[in-house]
Amino acid sequence: MSQQRLKQTKQRFLVVDDHEAILEGTVPALKNAYPDAEIITAQDRHNAQQKVELYHPELVVIDLSIPEKPYDPANPEVGIQFLKALMSSTPAPNITVLSTDIKPLVRLKPMINTYEGGFAAMDKSLPIREMLKLIDMALRGSIHLPRQVRARPEFDRKWLEVLSLKFEAGLTDKAIAQRLGVSDRTVRNYWIRIQDTLGVYDEPEKDLRLQIQIEARKMGLIN
Repeated sequence: MSQQRLKQTKQRFLVVDDHEAILEGTVPALKNAYPDAEIITAQDRHNAQQKVELYHPELVVIDLSIPEKPYDPANPEVGIQFLKALMSSTPAPNITVLSTDIKPLVRLKPMINTYEGGFAAMDKSLPIREMLKLIDMALRGSIHLPRQVRARPEFDRKWLEVLSLKFEAGLTDKAIAQRLGVSDRTVRNYWIRIQDTLGVYDEPEKDLRLQIQIEARKMGLIN
């Protein structure tokens, strides 16, 4: 494989935090867990946006409270607006939010629930191993929100349509994607989020989609 090809396929992670101490803990942990990944850092929204456009990272790890530009005060509103921009970008990066206050994410729940990439969030005071666990979940396309943000399981309208088209109309995933006007990847991510929200886990001896159907019927989500 050529060096150019290696560069194209190498994972890139962007870590956005204005605290050097946090970067000094997060970056080495990521390098240890993902030794082949290129870790890029930014300490304000302006620089982070430039690096997203330049490198197209597969994963963005971000503190909600960041400055707009160098020497500006950190502000959670800046982080919220940056997240909105990230979730509207193409391709959609996987996102992990690490912050001392994650409650503002409640405002983004509708966007998070229909987001094409993975999304996880946690209090940054939790151990590094918890961060790595959530990053792994985000990289596989799952959604994980802390209880204070999640409040209760919510099913997006698109998820309900997927359940209905699959278990009531009997459509394939490809046909569901065409019916909804979304990509095959988006439908796959919808299934992961439906699975996570229902609390259905992979078991070798059980059919995963059948278990999703059983739980969805128990909750009255499909007829």
